Amino acid sequence: MRQFLAVAEALSFRKAAERLHMSQPPLSVAIRQLETELGVALFDRHSTGVSLTPAGCTYQRECLRLVTLAEQAVARTRAVAQGGAGEVRVGFISSAMIEFLPKVLVAFRAAHSGVRLKLVEGISIDVARMVELGQVDVGLLSPPVTFAAAMRQDALLSDCLVAVLPVDHPLAASPHIALSALKNEPFVSFTAARVASFHHRIVAACMEQGFEPDIVQEATQVYTILSLVAGGMGVALLPSATASLRHPGVVHVPISDASTLLRTQIDAVTLDGPIAAAARAFLDVAKAVAASAG
Repeated sequence: MRQFLAVAEALSFRKAAERLHMSQPPLSVAIRQLETELGVALFDRHSTGVSLTPAGCTYQRECLRLVTLAEQAVARTRAVAQGGAGEVRVGFISSAMIEFLPKVLVAFRAAHSGVRLKLVEGISIDVARMVELGQVDVGLLSPPVTFAAAMRQDALLSDCLVAVLPVDHPLAASPHIALSALKNEPFVSFTAARVASFHHRIVAACMEQGFEPDIVQEATQVYTILSLVAGGMGVALLPSATASLRHPGVVHVPISDASTLLRTQIDAVTLDGPIAAAARAFLDVAKAVAASAG
């Protein structure tokens, strides 16, 4: 193909041979063999040089198209290898989308505009399974989670749990409260069967303060819990970042207890071992955004 295109451009076997840094006879033989293979004449040969036949013009167009496609394939392959193209599939829990993940998405798209992002929401255990099964490249979840495969786990953010109260609650105007002040309150919490680690954390924190929470309603989504609290169904313990959702029917009050059980975390998890360059770039951006958040 390269030899044919050189002759087609120069319209001279001698000039084409010079450009290809070869002698003219082997080039002439190669073009004759190509014409024999195709069963058509590609060039009209005359004393002043050569010209393309109609079949030769068609073959030239097709060869140029293939050269362009090959160059694009090389460029795309190199871009994927360097993290500048391709796709990153990210599984995430809803709390990551409150403040953190939107900032990551803005920063990543600005730096890697050629990379497609596919986002899949789920609870932590579902996100972990998606990573293990190769359905997503990166998972953003809240530990602890048990994994069935070897995983790499990077801590990104930590947050403290706060009391979420109806706006008309007697303690709503308090600058902070002790967790034990809620011992006689009905609680709204994440579903134990689906978000077990968070549910158990809440129960353990309350037990540490001498009472077992009376969980009267469960849900799997943050905004549902906020709405249930606003509707007077009970109080809740949620990450302080949920205050940015600005639900009109609730207030967020800091808890004065220093228990480690009142802290939650967002980790990034990937399968242990090499990962695609685009996924690595996403992790790097996520870590940078987390570091800037302090």
